[in-house]
Amino acid sequence: MMIPPEEYNRFADLIKRLVVLDVLARALEIDQRGMERLPLKFGRVWKETMAEVMQRVEQERVQCRRQLRRCGGHIVEVRQWSDAREVQARFRGFFYRHWFDNEWLRSECEEWLRSYWREGKNTRQQTPRTRSH
Repeated sequence: MMIPPEEYNRFADLIKRLVVLDVLARALEIDQRGMERLPLKFGRVWKETMAEVMQRVEQERVQCRRQLRRCGGHIVEVRQWSDAREVQARFRGFFYRHWFDNEWLRSECEEWLRSYWREGKNTRQQTPRTRSH
């Protein structure tokens, strides 16, 4: 049975997306713990922003896992090597191995994080109201 290329590409894109979201979620957890130890002037704002981004990442992870299951795929195993993340996944009875370079993952996570921040800024009021004294 031959799997159509567009179906395999959808599966591979979902694997890639899920790996990036997993790495981003883990990195945000680590950064959040680190922020707790810093004497930040705007700590409350950073914590709220971090919580919003983490919630969005988690929602997207859940959605991505559902889409992966619906298309007939799932991740079997993930191994972290010194220079890459290896992901073994199953799709419609076949096993596939994907490699994601650590530097590529870092770059992708940074871009995703920037996009979450931009989206968050665009959904808030453009100019805060000032109080008169």
